[in-house]
Amino acid sequence: MELAPGEYEFTCYECDGDGSLQVIRGTDDDEPELVGDKCDECGGEGTVSYDEEEAAEAIEVGRTPLRTPSAT
Repeated sequence: MELAPGEYEFTCYECDGDGSLQVIRGTDDDEPELVGDKCDECGGEGTVSYDEEEAAEAIEVGRTPLRTPSAT
């Protein structure tokens, strides 16, 4: 899928591109346990798309985009 003009794709920072996170679950009756859950930030895809402003901020802190908009 091609990116929209001004859109940059990055590895999800929350899940490190895995698409899932380890979360603690339990009820009052059960001992808490560590289980996998879909990452809310990327929706389980492992990547996120940022506009030019958000991308500039991410690049400034050292993140590298996976894909950038094509210059046509």
